[in-house]
Amino acid sequence: MVEGLTELQAQVLVTLVEGYAAREGVKERLRALNEWEIARRSGYTEASFAEFQEHPARFAQLQALSVLQRLGLVTVWDHGGFYDAYVPTPTGATSVQSLNPEVAPEADPEVGPLVAMDTIVERLDEIIRLLRALNDKAGGA
Repeated sequence: MVEGLTELQAQVLVTLVEGYAAREGVKERLRALNEWEIARRSGYTEASFAEFQEHPARFAQLQALSVLQRLGLVTVWDHGGFYDAYVPTPTGATSVQSLNPEVAPEADPEVGPLVAMDTIVERLDEIIRLLRALNDKAGGA
């Protein structure tokens, strides 16, 4: 990883690289993560899509993204209506892999399907938690 990154900058970079990688196989324009998605995935904010627009966490994260962009680790993919969308550069992706070698471990053919199944189960658990939270906020049963 690039030396001298703050904790927030490193967290934003790792979140962006992992989120981008998780969308592999999707159209390129849909793989980019917007500011709010990065903040939510990293656990940096619990604010809603609309609330995040004026949230103080957004401005701190924008500063981190700006630094990462100047360092050539991320780039703006699209200037959207509410939030800009970002993608990691090859340098950014490589720097995260060098920091966390376990992010991209060697594939073991014996446990490949089991690892894939664990990943699917973890994602489904996250989806269920999000749906329950939305249901609670909507006052559902």
